[in-house]
Amino acid sequence: MTFASAQPTMPLQLSDYVDPAHTALVLWDMQKGLAGKAPDVASITAAAKRLIAAADRAGVLVIWSRHVLPPLELTVGPFLQFLMRKQKVDTPDKLVPFMQEGMEDTQFLDGLAPAAHHVVLPKSMPSLFVDTPLDLRLKSRNIRNLVLGGVATDIGVEFTARHAMAKGYYAVIAEDATGAYSAAAQERSMGFMRGWFPIAPSVEIAALWDASASAR
Repeated sequence: MTFASAQPTMPLQLSDYVDPAHTALVLWDMQKGLAGKAPDVASITAAAKRLIAAADRAGVLVIWSRHVLPPLELTVGPFLQFLMRKQKVDTPDKLVPFMQEGMEDTQFLDGLAPAAHHVVLPKSMPSLFVDTPLDLRLKSRNIRNLVLGGVATDIGVEFTARHAMAKGYYAVIAEDATGAYSAAAQERSMGFMRGWFPIAPSVEIAALWDASASAR
């Protein structure tokens, strides 16, 4: 058996990476308490809507993460430390609960919400592969490629892209559909990911999906 025959089809150009038959669009934390705090949320939302519309036309599976945290007493220590840094407190007892079920912060942005046929995966960690059925959902549709967008680029988007690669999936970053809470964080994360993943604007990805939809 040769190397070529032993390997499944490997994407070599963007059209391969976003092939509708084997690709899912993953939107990370497009919620009021997360994406809503990104300084460029308006442009991120516009790019996300462009991708969603094209994905639906092409039959691409759309998956949304929904960040809902457990009570603080059920939160693991390393993530408590992350929350302490985020809230700028020095002991866990000073933490203020947030992103809890029922809070406005957990709601999707106004005018941007999952359709009935989309998949919504609740999670509490910065990788969508941790403690969710994402891997099973992807395998059920023979999906091997992920187009990632959302907020924050340097947290969930990057974590999930790296985790996807470790699990054998190919990831593409929709550049203008991602955002961080500062320009420095966005630049740092995108700089790292350029060395590992294809980066493409939403218009280019959407155009490929629309071309596929037109050819059906």
